[in-house]
Amino acid sequence: MFDRLARNVLPGLMLAAALVVWSAPGAAQTTTNVSESGAVLTNAEILTAFDIAAFGPADRTDPHLYRWPAGKAITVRTIGSSPASYRQWVTAHLAALSDLTGLDIQTTDGIGADVIIAFVPSFGEVLEGRYNHLLDRFVATGDRRDELLTGYRAARAVCAGQVNARGSAMAEAIVFVPTDPMPPVVHACIAAQVSRILGLPFALPQGTPSTLAIASPFAHLTELDRIMLLMLYHPRMRAGITRDDARTVARSILPEILTAD
Repeated sequence: MFDRLARNVLPGLMLAAALVVWSAPGAAQTTTNVSESGAVLTNAEILTAFDIAAFGPADRTDPHLYRWPAGKAITVRTIGSSPASYRQWVTAHLAALSDLTGLDIQTTDGIGADVIIAFVPSFGEVLEGRYNHLLDRFVATGDRRDELLTGYRAARAVCAGQVNARGSAMAEAIVFVPTDPMPPVVHACIAAQVSRILGLPFALPQGTPSTLAIASPFAHLTELDRIMLLMLYHPRMRAGITRDDARTVARSILPEILTAD
């Protein structure tokens, strides 16, 4: 399937990025409560979080916006052995994402799903290559697969995945969720990795009030997550636009989103 894909993006739970706040000169620094923990961020900090989650580090090459195309039904298949509650968490999170983005996200038991969520006994087994037969469906070569696994090890990831795009449209993804950590960690893995495959693949700095932050304790979408997803799937935020253009659009639509929220 990868031969038909123009680009690929790696979302890793532990992937770090520098938090550099940007804003328009002279912009008013209004604040928003963005999590159940009471964290308050300025609008500039919200915009910066979106910029990092969608585009990654400032020096990343070829930074264009990726997201799933509107009107496409996205099919998700869950495989592997897990407690029923873990699968319920997946179903609930998919429903929340569908409500926020307007995407038609459907679960399926059939083959050929766009997204595979693979429960595995431990993430160490992924790193050891025991699930290469699954990962190989989402990479071009064995060298690319080994590069991904090396990156997971270096980042000390506890869960991770791979998402591919055709042009600037998300097309397919796989997420590995280990079942051996404590349930809150599993829940946080589901929240982070399943959210990332919608088009926010890069990790936010530790301590950011988001499921996408490094070592995030959040198992449910925070207000910051909701705002970023609403920006990503706003009609004016088109797939394929550059980082600079996305910054302009994000700055213009954020007040509307905050007012509606």
